[in-house]
Amino acid sequence: MYDAYGKARDVFGTWNKAVEAAGFQTNPVMFAKKYVARDGHKCDSLAEKIIDEWFLSKGISHKRSVPYPEYNKLTCDFVVNKTFIEFFGLKGELREYDRTVSLKRKLSRKHRFKLIELKPTHLFPKNKLDQVLGFLV
Repeated sequence: MYDAYGKARDVFGTWNKAVEAAGFQTNPVMFAKKYVARDGHKCDSLAEKIIDEWFLSKGISHKRSVPYPEYNKLTCDFVVNKTFIEFFGLKGELREYDRTVSLKRKLSRKHRFKLIELKPTHLFPKNKLDQVLGFLV
């Protein structure tokens, strides 16, 4: 999927221009479009909604947007028990996003909690959450 971003930017100049050329509505502000999962959790992306609803389908109690230790404004996508689970969908696409990913990794090591990193390939084109997160069931 990462290759698609790069190729689209090469041809159209930006990802949003490629989305627009395909006839879809662009999302001018990152994470502006929210999705609501069936359990009522607000998700920043369709991918997060898919993950949230996977937890719900498996009966796994989970929390959304839990602050990281030391950084109240920095939140984790999902927490199950003491396991932090992040969907790093834009990793490798934006420098600021990559810095945030790096900081989250450092905080997980410093505070010794498990951090599971989900990627787009865990969801698309085939959902592989059973293989990646099945140990939580």
